[in-house]
Amino acid sequence: MKAKEIIKIIENICPERLAYSWDNVGLLCGDENKDVKKVFVTLDTNTNTVKEAISKNADMIVSHHPILLGGIKRIDYSTSVGQMLKLLIENNIPLFAAHTNMDTAKGGINDKLAEMFELTDVKILDQHTDDSSAGLGRYGRLEKTIKLGDFAEHCKKILGTPFLRVSGDFENDINTVAVASGSCSEIIPLAFEKGVDVIITGDMKYHNMIDMTELGICVIDAGHYPTEICVMDIFEDILKDTDIEIIKSENKDIFKLV
Repeated sequence: MKAKEIIKIIENICPERLAYSWDNVGLLCGDENKDVKKVFVTLDTNTNTVKEAISKNADMIVSHHPILLGGIKRIDYSTSVGQMLKLLIENNIPLFAAHTNMDTAKGGINDKLAEMFELTDVKILDQHTDDSSAGLGRYGRLEKTIKLGDFAEHCKKILGTPFLRVSGDFENDINTVAVASGSCSEIIPLAFEKGVDVIITGDMKYHNMIDMTELGICVIDAGHYPTEICVMDIFEDILKDTDIEIIKSENKDIFKLV
């Protein structure tokens, strides 16, 4: 199967038009006509994950997080980006990224999170395109009302993380839950307007948390990696009906608890 055929299958779920204007998605490096038998799927693309893909004889990398997001003016092999591009080109490995288009798409990361938390009556939190089925974040209802403290423990189990940062009264009743993968602090006020009891996201800043708490909003900062690592399962599921071998990255969260 050609790399471009794999890209077409993935973009049937998350077309480029669903990505935010500032994003950098699609085929970012390599030959779309490359014959592919093994696809390496990953949350992050960095020197370590590229080396991992090479060590596992992958023919192509499919990533959530893109490279070259800010653009570059020169390829310097002494830099991490330059070294990464050198490895990709020397080993003839096409790199494809589905980022905010995978966050917003129907069947993408936020739908997956809503499914993991078994939310019902799920709706889109922030619709930013004309596509009524897509948008950033999801919110829905739990089967049973639960205290924030108990829900936080439940959240740790669902996301497989030993650590959360939680803002709000642990005795608050939680029934309507919003999920917003990665860094989505900007849509928290919108969740509040929609009557959400708690929002799960990542990368919250200290003063943002203070502001949200003063508004009476409960926030669970579960981290960027734990709220997005499910993307590897999504990529695998999208490609399950092909004859392509899927290799999942073993790359871990950059943050370690000490």
